[in-house]
Amino acid sequence: MCIDPAFSATAHICKLHQKRMSNYIMASVPQTRSQINSPSTAVRPAWALVLLAILAFTLPFELDAPLFHLGPVVVTNVEVMLGLVLLTAVWFRLRSSAGYCSPITGRFWLWAAAFSGILLLAAFLAPANQSNALKASLRLTSGLALALFAIPVLIRTWVDVRRIAWVILTGGLVAAAIGLVEYLQNRELLWLTPLRQQLTIAGVFIRLTGPYDYANQAAMFIEATLPILLMTIWFVWHKQGSRRGRTAVLVLLILLALFYLQASFLTASRASIVTIALVSLLMAGLLWPKSAGANKQMRMMWLGVATAVVILTLLNTQFNSLFRLRLQTEGDNEWYRAALIVPQSWQMAANEQRTIPITLTNNGALTWRSSGSQPINLGARWLDSAQNMSYGEPRWPFANPVPPGQTVEMNVTLQAPAQPGNYELIWDVVQEQVTWFGAKNNSFAVSQVTVIPGAQPEPSVAVTPTAAWDYSLPIPNRRTLWATALTLLQERPYLGIGPDNFRLTYGRVLGATSWNETIHSNNWYVETAVSLGIIGSLVVFSGMAWLGVDISRTLRQKTVSIWQIAVAAGLLAFFIHGLLDFFLLFNATGLLFWLLLGLWLATRNLNRRDAESAEFSLTKNPSASLYIERVH
Repeated sequence: MCIDPAFSATAHICKLHQKRMSNYIMASVPQTRSQINSPSTAVRPAWALVLLAILAFTLPFELDAPLFHLGPVVVTNVEVMLGLVLLTAVWFRLRSSAGYCSPITGRFWLWAAAFSGILLLAAFLAPANQSNALKASLRLTSGLALALFAIPVLIRTWVDVRRIAWVILTGGLVAAAIGLVEYLQNRELLWLTPLRQQLTIAGVFIRLTGPYDYANQAAMFIEATLPILLMTIWFVWHKQGSRRGRTAVLVLLILLALFYLQASFLTASRASIVTIALVSLLMAGLLWPKSAGANKQMRMMWLGVATAVVILTLLNTQFNSLFRLRLQTEGDNEWYRAALIVPQSWQMAANEQRTIPITLTNNGALTWRSSGSQPINLGARWLDSAQNMSYGEPRWPFANPVPPGQTVEMNVTLQAPAQPGNYELIWDVVQEQVTWFGAKNNSFAVSQVTVIPGAQPEPSVAVTPTAAWDYSLPIPNRRTLWATALTLLQERPYLGIGPDNFRLTYGRVLGATSWNETIHSNNWYVETAVSLGIIGSLVVFSGMAWLGVDISRTLRQKTVSIWQIAVAAGLLAFFIHGLLDFFLLFNATGLLFWLLLGLWLATRNLNRRDAESAEFSLTKNPSASLYIERVH
């Protein structure tokens, strides 16, 4: 295990060679590298890397409203920076063609062309929503260009890799800190409104969201960048210099890592916690076969992270009500369940008051309390289906708290509307300012009431009729979403329904007329299959398989860089969390994936360059045939 020479850090297995070979490396290797890959025309201006750094830092801070439109395509501040980075890479590539060494083989370029072609073809041939599918295809294609072309062109040294990795981490830490402030204050920060539509809430509980659109995006960003922080701790641990100053920085970084890890728990994403633990165990396993002392220490670091996840899980289960509820249930839909027994039908005179017996059972996870800022009450809605109008939404508080599993009988005083007619009376439980229970699980009770003319007195408060409304389709659980995706795939088996079209289509399969159109299939692999069909899936999954094999092989090398370990762990987090969520079409997390992929490809290029430099140097100096351990 070795450390980046730009920081003068060396691992234990490199110390035996360092003194013996330092003069030789100083004399031969830099000169040889400049002869191989650094002609005068290949000098990259500093501002080119600055543009890439700005893009990396601003990923969590994308404006919700676009800056401008290019036809049907909206362009945000992040996409402006992405465009500038791509243009800069093209300019630099043309300017330094003689010195450019691509890390991408011809076969991989063919794969990239096939992937881009499949995206566009699936979009143009989509049965509906072609413009939406085309926009998604362009977004994915631009991310692919960032990873396969721009980053390998602009990243020229290991110092560049380290700097961009740290900038990505800084953006994630700042975003997590903002989310923590909001979480601790237990209220939405209004100045974040330009960055997102609303705070992510589960019931009455705030989930750490920060500037991201959703809490799950915050969780994914933390998972993918936490390894960079861990490798930074490793670097400081092995860094030469003042021991006192190094110890202080090391303690600060460890505390920062614990904060970052706890921030992932506050997002209340169970998949995030599982992902961090699995990635840590996987990294420890991939590094296990090597016997070098530094590798043993690295394995212990990853096992320490997995242990920290277990400890924080126990602590959060004990002291964090939201996290405890999230562990007990799949989603907050299960918190809001009520069984109601009501009379089926009756007749009333206009404005008549009558006592109605109601029996309710709390089948959810919350205790019903009709007190506090967001009380839970029994509610009802008078609907005139013929005129599509609503004539009031009365409420009746519970006399005592109703814990889960308890049944309560109530006699409520109900007043009929002033207008005679045939009404549907929708009975439901409601948490004020949060949700009607029926909106979470589509479960409620209905009574048919006929209101006839009568001589009842006018009510003290007149009710103004309003437009009637129905419950939208509750957010389906993952099993339902995956089954729906399979149905859509059977309808369009070869090229799918088009990228990003599942969220606009799944409600039709479930027989709904309105549904939440921000919900994806909650699985990267399922989303790929239903979007691109069998043909497109084979292309995408073959690329993912190649990347997985390449990561595994690289991590088993004795000379793997700590920055390669950090990037590999971030990519593995996407692969594992992708089993339960989908992130590629959100700029914050999607471009993070492409950035990490680009950094991985750039490090492959640097590895090849270093190997060629060392081989060339030894050829010129046969007497110096010692094994040169690469120190990055």
